[in-house]
Amino acid sequence: MLTPEKVQGFKNLGVNAEMFKAFLENFYNSWGLEARETIQPISVKFVKERPGYSYLRFDYKMYGRNEWLHVTGPSTWY
Repeated sequence: MLTPEKVQGFKNLGVNAEMFKAFLENFYNSWGLEARETIQPISVKFVKERPGYSYLRFDYKMYGRNEWLHVTGPSTWY
């Protein structure tokens, strides 16, 4: 597992850094061992789409495919 601090964009998260750390641990723990071995975090960034709606965009590779998630909390993503 890559440490959160080494994910591109982590240093720019500011107040969202702790949430991302908790999310990444929960995200890895939600998968079985085989799947975890294929997860490669690429980047994370804060996105504010409109007033009152923001999220972290987490880009990663899993089973060789590029994926990304909306992260809205340590245990909430889609």
